[in-house]
Amino acid sequence: MAPDYYGDAIKEFNAYPEVVLAWAAYLGAAVAFCWDKDWTGYKDRGYSFYCGEKGFDYMDEHIAREIVGYPEGSEEEASLAETMRRLAGDAYSFLRHEGLEPGSIDAYKAVLTAISVMYSVGAALMLRRLGYKLEAIG
Repeated sequence: MAPDYYGDAIKEFNAYPEVVLAWAAYLGAAVAFCWDKDWTGYKDRGYSFYCGEKGFDYMDEHIAREIVGYPEGSEEEASLAETMRRLAGDAYSFLRHEGLEPGSIDAYKAVLTAISVMYSVGAALMLRRLGYKLEAIG
């Protein structure tokens, strides 16, 4: 899914950097949710499934409501949105403070890395919401 997401994300990054970062976390959360629910049934779903019929601009609502099943306007939906907004804001702040030249290869690589990290953070957050916890072995 990464190449498809990167295509949408890079087009939108200059105008909506925090959205691009937050949606990556939503995507990770959705994949983690589907993994927990029934990975055999979801493993072959492509990027378009996670975007939904309305596409990239409404990915957050689609994931929160249609995939995860949070009711519109619910406390769970609002909490998830606030967490994603805060994390995306922090990630964007880190990118801005790196002193990278806009449009450079290094800036491009940093954005892709931030997207990847946000995806992983979103997955971890959803697994935590589902009751998973890290435990030491041994």
